Amino acid sequence: MDNKKLIYKLVSLIPQGKVLTYGQIAKFFKIKSARSIGQFLHQNLDTKNIPCHRVVFSNGTLSKNYAFGGEETQERKLEMEGVKFYLLNNHLQDKRVDLKRSQWRPTAVLREYFFLLKKFGHPGPWPWFNQGKKATKEEIVIGTILTQNTNWSNAEKALNNLRVNRLNSLKAIYKLGKKNLNKLKNLIYPSGFYNQKGERLFNLTKFIIENYKSLDNFFKLPIKKARNVLLSLKGIGEETADTILLYAGDKSIFVIDAYTRKFAIHYLKNELSLLDRTKMPPYKILQKFFMDNLPTDTKLYQNYHALIVRWGKEKK
Repeated sequence: MDNKKLIYKLVSLIPQGKVLTYGQIAKFFKIKSARSIGQFLHQNLDTKNIPCHRVVFSNGTLSKNYAFGGEETQERKLEMEGVKFYLLNNHLQDKRVDLKRSQWRPTAVLREYFFLLKKFGHPGPWPWFNQGKKATKEEIVIGTILTQNTNWSNAEKALNNLRVNRLNSLKAIYKLGKKNLNKLKNLIYPSGFYNQKGERLFNLTKFIIENYKSLDNFFKLPIKKARNVLLSLKGIGEETADTILLYAGDKSIFVIDAYTRKFAIHYLKNELSLLDRTKMPPYKILQKFFMDNLPTDTKLYQNYHALIVRWGKEKK
């Protein structure tokens, strides 16, 4: 991914009520000239999703050449969002952003996300990086079971068998499982552990259909309750539950897997050393660590995890 797209991505994450400076962005991406940041932002065609008014000079002053209405417009937008200003030497003509109170400071965890984005580009929808046909939400749920203890290519063969037989929905799997569970197991044979996975898949679909009628209704539950419900089902652990919630339910929860652990140890060792590992299990520690150090953004969580998986596969 090129610098312009990366800059736009970072600016899109600046929280309301906060600002970044041109110098911060240049340093973040190791770009020599902060001036080029302004040039990129002047070309922004989507000010709603890329709020470039939240970028100011390193001394807190605004851009007199702000491309979308001038300095006064930029000032008005920032004040409406809660950004704090002050008057230098009480001079009415020298109004500046109070950077001590309103400057956003991206974390090391977020920095590594952009390292992955630059290296691999946008992962796209599940199953990411054009590894196969874009999956529906129900196929993602099915896929989380099929991918347990196997690689995606094997899981995809099993999923394609279900698609060919029009069994790629929770309701269809539930109906088949009641009539002929062995047929379901045979169809997902390529995924490995097909007896175990067939039972898990049927039990999951049975629970959702009988208790909530549909996947959409299930996802109306508060995230904590939905997660506890999934964890109560045999064969669904934290990683599988959180994958379902994040990718199929579009819930803001970060998935921790073996690749994520390796990535954190490799790139975030210093930050991890500050954690107290005695208060909660490792999964929860690492999940909380990522979520505490990232903006709460579902798409960011989805993309970050997908990129980590890509990194992990290439590190093998």
